[in-house]
Amino acid sequence: MRGIGNISKEKLLERGISIVEEANKRGILLRLIGGAAVAILAPKGVEKFPRNYKDIDFFGLSKQSKKISELLEGFGMEANKRFNALHGDRRLIFYDPVLDSNVDVFLDEFEMCHKISFKDRLGIMKLTIPPSDLLLTKLQIVKLTENDVKDIFALLYDLELGNSDSEKSIDIKYISKLLADDWGFYTTVTDNIDKLLNEFNPPKCIADKLLQLKKAIEEEPKTLKWKMRAKIGRKVKWYEEPEEVGTFKPNT
Repeated sequence: MRGIGNISKEKLLERGISIVEEANKRGILLRLIGGAAVAILAPKGVEKFPRNYKDIDFFGLSKQSKKISELLEGFGMEANKRFNALHGDRRLIFYDPVLDSNVDVFLDEFEMCHKISFKDRLGIMKLTIPPSDLLLTKLQIVKLTENDVKDIFALLYDLELGNSDSEKSIDIKYISKLLADDWGFYTTVTDNIDKLLNEFNPPKCIADKLLQLKKAIEEEPKTLKWKMRAKIGRKVKWYEEPEEVGTFKPNT
């Protein structure tokens, strides 16, 4: 998911929002993820914790893969034909000459260090994936980058913790239940919460929310599957190494 150069936040959002709005008009479920989604949901947070933007990422449904490709090509993007032919059931890559950047489209499941299924949750928000899922895409990363930390802080700066996803709240009940069924995912997320608290000195308002989130995760009753994997513990690797895809830029 590497971009080719820095992009202004305003240009990134203008491009991303126009694509999602056109998708909505055509009945295509396409939502922003990554830094652009954070910037939409947490405008005050991204001002307080500014970061660089290098690319734009979307999430869609594999059954609409062809329609998504046609939509993006209609916006002047060029498909990475080789990659899309091999992986088009779960991920698509394009080059956008307007942003001079790669565009990633994840389909059905977000798969990096851990796997998260969004395909039944894309209708919750109009432009982005739900805030709880967006937060999890960051907290599931075993090796957090500076941008990941800033995105987490931005989301927690703007949004409250509650029992539903909206423009103003993150559904911590959903997060807790999801992690109560997956010891590996739980371990990475709770490790990251501890790391954020102990190594990155968040403002009190964010630290309090991280502590509240961890408390909710710990108190959620765990499934038998979780308990069985917990017995094995860290002796067996509990996460995947993210697939690194090189920058795609067509010959001009």
